[in-house]
Amino acid sequence: MKEPVLKTEDLILRPSVFEDLNTFYEWELQPAVTEFFSIRDGQTLEEVSEKFRKDCDDPASMQLTICFKDGTPIGRVVLCDIIEGWKAELWRIYIADPALRGKGYGKQAMLAIMKCAFEDLKLERFYLDHYTGNPAAGLYLSLGFQYEGVLRRNCRKNGKLYDVHLMSMLKDEYEALS
Repeated sequence: MKEPVLKTEDLILRPSVFEDLNTFYEWELQPAVTEFFSIRDGQTLEEVSEKFRKDCDDPASMQLTICFKDGTPIGRVVLCDIIEGWKAELWRIYIADPALRGKGYGKQAMLAIMKCAFEDLKLERFYLDHYTGNPAAGLYLSLGFQYEGVLRRNCRKNGKLYDVHLMSMLKDEYEALS
């Protein structure tokens, strides 16, 4: 699947490239980025590279780098479990710098991803999960995602198991937002 370039008022979401890996690695060493993800503390650049390559080779995966319009990277999006015409999972999305959060960039990125999911990939179902306490939950709710339940002890991080809250949006729900 050819990964799209998505544009918003302030952002460009472009296909991630190998040259982005050092940036992802640096971001994903920061607790402010990894707090609500099952990214193991102390992961190596080699581990990040291996996962990136694996996702690049997976036709059911899509990786995008969130950038300002001047090309400066500020975040990352990873979709997985993509089956065009049916479903996909928003596996990871973040704005790396905490100082850039709360300014609407995450919302712009989410709206662009939702548009891609439902209009380009023709999905019937788009889903995600989040750790208990993740402040992004409020954004997901405001965009129209619905809670489906809690997957108890479903994610492992640094040897500890965490509950995650499953949310989804269906095609007709997305269309009702327009």
